Amino acid sequence: MENEKIGIEEFNNLKTKINELQTLVDELIKERNSNELTFLPWIGNLGQWQWLVQSNQVFFNDKKVLNLGFTKEEIPKDIGFEFFTQRLHKDDYEHVMQNMRDHLSGKREAYEVEYRIKDKNGNYKWYYDRGKITEYDKNGRPIMLSGIVFDISKNKKIENDLKKANEQLKSYLIHDDLTKTYNRRFFNERITNLDKTKDSSLVLFDLDHFKKINDEFGHDIGDKVLIEVCSKVRNTLKDRGELFRWGGEEFFILLEDTHLKKAFAISEEIRLSIEKCPFKKCEKVTASFGIVQIDEKDDINSLIKKADELMYKAKKFGRNCIKF
Repeated sequence: MENEKIGIEEFNNLKTKINELQTLVDELIKERNSNELTFLPWIGNLGQWQWLVQSNQVFFNDKKVLNLGFTKEEIPKDIGFEFFTQRLHKDDYEHVMQNMRDHLSGKREAYEVEYRIKDKNGNYKWYYDRGKITEYDKNGRPIMLSGIVFDISKNKKIENDLKKANEQLKSYLIHDDLTKTYNRRFFNERITNLDKTKDSSLVLFDLDHFKKINDEFGHDIGDKVLIEVCSKVRNTLKDRGELFRWGGEEFFILLEDTHLKKAFAISEEIRLSIEKCPFKKCEKVTASFGIVQIDEKDDINSLIKKADELMYKAKKFGRNCIKF
């Protein structure tokens, strides 16, 4: 009786295997006759795959695994989808799994993702993977998915290199080459597009007797002073505003959503930080400040003129002070 039970169980398992293989063969014949795989996007693919959902068996051509650095002898006889998903980059795993879940539940027309997958040596390759349910059972449940996969690592490298180059170009276009503060071009852009309904302030400061520093100690020392002053101002300013080099030793600070009283307090912090900063060669550096409240009616020229007039009042008043 026991032997008979074992025999029936083996027969049922064999029957299931035969049915799965028949499904696979039918699908492969269907794919061979399908125009879908001859479309241009499929040309040059890394590998094709089929996934029997209910038994969790994956069938594929060897290129998909050989590309990950494995030999044919190292490819397991029976592979489930975990063989691949456990090699996914941790930042891509949930996105890939959710994409598949959405397709299986009918929320997405196809399973389609880009992801990083770890090769045998621990390095990551970029794959583009696309698949669809191609067989359902009589209850409408997925039996088989068929798909295709590409190695897009070279394309991703080009894409990332281009992105870095664009970021470097953007940084170059908006930053001053010497001080690394924002430049005049970006200042004009920020003021032009500024929401003037906010209670914002604009600060202009100019280093006192800077020509004397250049004349006595040379332009190299003058450049070092500018770099050091900007570093000190940024550290004092933190995330409360933006620093721009207007030209020479003149700088603007944009303080968004900052009323005049608070702008004065911040400017005083900056004035003291410059005054107390020890500089090599020249003993002391100071700066004169002009602060204006930004009005909705102000254009960029009127703002600069107002700030400039106040800053020169500070110069006439004795320098190293703030006028607003």
